[in-house]
Amino acid sequence: MGHRGVRRSVLACAGLGFRRAVPLFSDLLEYPGPMVREGACEALGLFEEPAAVPALTARLNGETDWVRSRDALALGQIGGDRALAALWQAMMERRNPKASHLVPAIAGFCPPVVDDLIALTTDPDPDLRALACRVLGSTADDRALPVRERLAAHGFARATLGGLVATAAKQGCGPRTAFGCAPHRPELDASGSSRVVANMYAAHCHSSELV
Repeated sequence: MGHRGVRRSVLACAGLGFRRAVPLFSDLLEYPGPMVREGACEALGLFEEPAAVPALTARLNGETDWVRSRDALALGQIGGDRALAALWQAMMERRNPKASHLVPAIAGFCPPVVDDLIALTTDPDPDLRALACRVLGSTADDRALPVRERLAAHGFARATLGGLVATAAKQGCGPRTAFGCAPHRPELDASGSSRVVANMYAAHCHSSELV
């Protein structure tokens, strides 16, 4: 059976709800063929399997673009503090400069993280400001409108890969997230997601002061 056949089998098992196959899906994240790894990410996301978060996190930065995108989406579907922390850290570290694969995944954790994203639009790093604007644009959350309007008019700093912060602020006006319209995530209340993000952002600010 070729890589395409293995991927189809993985998704078929996921579609039929064979949860006993979840450990196999996690093992397939190490499979040589990227098509199979992408299918394994999708299956783990469909099952919303919290135990898969460490394995998915480990592959978040070292994959091909399309596998990385599916990996991030799976973390967004699984949800929880650990998945959010992994996605937020990947955004802050920006090992992948464009980081476009993180936008829909992080947007899926809104509305609890909207205030943290708004705070990120004041970061000295224009890449982070641009990325925060793109995520906010994917949330359709009215709290972000004043910030995005301000940066759309005055965000003249240029991001590393080209394009202005203002351009990012103008993108995504009104669309819903890949997981619906800013769904309520009971596991991500004010004492959950905000605490996770606040701690990571404080560490980021501290490390920036040391540079």
